[in-house]
Formats: sequence, structure tokens, C-alpha cells
Amino acid sequence: MSEIEKDARKPEVMQLEDIEKAPTNVEATTSQQTYIRRNFDRRVLPIVCVLYILSYLDRGNIGNAKTAGADDDLGIDSAQWSWVLNAFYICYVLMEWTTVLWKILPAHIFISCLCALWGVAAMCSGAVHSLAGLIACRCLLGIFEAAFGAGAPYYLSLFYQRRELGLRVSLLLGMSPLANTFASSLAYGITHIKNSIEPWRLLLIIGMELKETQANHVSLLTRPKEGAPTVLFALVVFFFLPDSPSTARFLTTAEQTLAIERLQTVDTTAKSKLKWSQITAGLTDYQPYVHTLIHFCCNYSFAGLSNFLPTIVHDMGYSSVNAQGLTAPAYFVAFLCCVAAAYASDRYGKRGFVVAGFAAVGAVGYLVLVLVRDEEKTGASCAGVGVALEVGDGEQEEGLAVWGGGRGCEG
Repeated sequence: MSEIEKDARKPEVMQLEDIEKAPTNVEATTSQQTYIRRNFDRRVLPIVCVLYILSYLDRGNIGNAKTAGADDDLGIDSAQWSWVLNAFYICYVLMEWTTVLWKILPAHIFISCLCALWGVAAMCSGAVHSLAGLIACRCLLGIFEAAFGAGAPYYLSLFYQRRELGLRVSLLLGMSPLANTFASSLAYGITHIKNSIEPWRLLLIIGMELKETQANHVSLLTRPKEGAPTVLFALVVFFFLPDSPSTARFLTTAEQTLAIERLQTVDTTAKSKLKWSQITAGLTDYQPYVHTLIHFCCNYSFAGLSNFLPTIVHDMGYSSVNAQGLTAPAYFVAFLCCVAAAYASDRYGKRGFVVAGFAAVGAVGYLVLVLVRDEEKTGASCAGVGVALEVGDGEQEEGLAVWGGGRGCEG
């Protein structure tokens, strides 16, 4: 018997005057709150975090693929490569409206389908032989990832109170630099593989069975091996990701009720039907537009960094192989700083100061990148600028997501 059910069985004596003052919603005790929150931390948060890692691995490997020789093998110049990168973001922006589907479709069905589709699109990028094919795969990747990236923080708000969201959303968005750490380390290892298949293809088609044709080209077999982690993880999402607290099978009926009530007593964030009045209120409020502008500036720098950091390090004089590995430490430090920033914002409730502080660090990092021209200082420039840029850009993302999503959160 769970702790919540034990508390529910305790007899209570209520006076007549207490009945008139009794709240309409049942508030969970501190121990019950902790029990429910820890269940969500074990059963919901890890799945969403793994999804975030997979999404950034699939989209971010393109920068490592370029350093590994994808542009030379496909005969793509710098201007054409810009279209390869922009294709993802153009489709991502155009399809972000699909975030609304989080409120309409069951999450376990919607997200499992998206996960499988973007996994296939990413792996097909490693089988292309032309600029058009690569752009098409990047477009599909942007379409399928658009709804998940913007909707994941909203999904977590269905399970956690506002004061609990800071750390969880920061951990979620902190998966971005952590994924880039994995991608850089993976790229460093793969580029050491001696194989007739180009390293960049192995990097993009990880976990799929390959065969070499007579023309020495790589094609996908119709049957994947036991790899293909993104596609296979879609099955985990389908069977284990709850749509809301009321559908969480790892909770009893009493626990589900308390999980919903604890949100409604503070945040009223329980999942409900889409209302046009809510859309109108959001469009007429100036605050979302301010956050949009800040997000634009943050993402503009962060996206450019993740796509071009291996190239930047390579241009500092390092080999293509070493450039892949040297980007990993900066991303890992960024992940640690994400956790530290989350703790600070939750502890003191001043997310605006956290965002502004890390933005200042990012600005210093860009100044160093522009001003340091001495070729003998490339080692310090690579380490210092990489960390400064990642610390400055990454933590703004986490703070803004919670600051904008948490209604009435302190600035």
C-alpha cells in the first residue's frame, strides 16, 4: 500500500465551521507531494531527456560530418553548405505551430511517431549522394523535430508545479550540450575507423546495417539491425510515456487524483482542451514577444556554434580528427553549468538575473573569438572561447524556457 493510500485511510474529525472553510480542491501533504514528484522523476523525466539527446544528436551531427569530409565527397561548396544547414531551421520554424498538437493528440502516440520519423530522416542523410538529397533529408528532420523541441517543456508542466520546473527543464535543455558532447566524442572515434565507407556516412548512419555496392557506394538495407537507437526508442515512448498524470499507469487512482489536484491548487496546468480565448490572450500580451526576441538572439548564436564549432577549431590549425574531439569538453562544461544555473534560479527565484549574467559571459566569449588573432594562442582561444560561448548561450536557453513558461515567475 502506498504512502498516499495510507494517509487517505486515516480518520479525520471535522467541525461544522471547518466544513464551510474547507477548500474545494484536495491539497496533498508534503510527503505525498514528494512521493508523486519522485515518481515523475523516475518514470517521465528520463524518457523526455533521452528524446532530447536523440533529437540533438540527429540534428547536430551535420557539423561533425562536414569536418569529416561530407562537403568534399558530395562536391558541396560553402554557399551550398549554408543551404544544407538552413534547410533544417527553415522547416523547423515553419512547422513549430504543430506544438499545438500536444494539447490535441495523446502524447505517447504523437511523440513516438515523431521520434521514429526523425530517426529515419537523420539516418537517410548518410545514404545521400547529392546536395538535393541531403537538403531533403534535413528538411524532413526539421519538420519532425519542430513539434517536440518546443513542446517538451510544456509537457513537463503537466506533471510538475512551477517551482519544480526550473531544475527539470534545465536538465532537459541541458541535454543539448550533453548530446553535443556525445556527438563530438562519437565523431572522434568514428573518424579513426579504417573502412571503405566514408567516416561521415558512418557518423550519420549509426546503428543501421550497411552494404557496399559494386560502385563503392553505400546504401541502406531494408532491414535495420538491432541498432537504430532513435527508431527503437520510439517503442519505449509508445509503451511507457504517459499522456498526463491521469493516465500514468505507475500511479494508483488516488495518486492520479492528487497529482492533478496539486497542480490545480498552484498552477492550473493540468491538461485541458484548447481554448481560443487562451490563444487570443497570448497574442495580445507583450511578454511573449519580448521572450521571443531574446530566444531568437540566444538560438541564433547557439545554433551557429553547434554547427560550426568543429570547423572553427579545425581552422585554428588542428586536424579534422582532433577538431572533433576538442569540442567535447566545452559542451560537457556547458551541461554542468546548466545544472548550476538551474539550482541558482530555483534557489533564489530570480531567473532574469541568471539569464542576463550568462548572456554577459557569452558576449565576452564572442569578443575573445573576434579579437584574438595570434596564431600562437589558438589553444587558449579554442578552450576559453568554446567554454565561454557554450556557458553564455546554453544557460540562457534553460532560464528563458522556465521564465517564459512559468506564469508569474519572478524576474
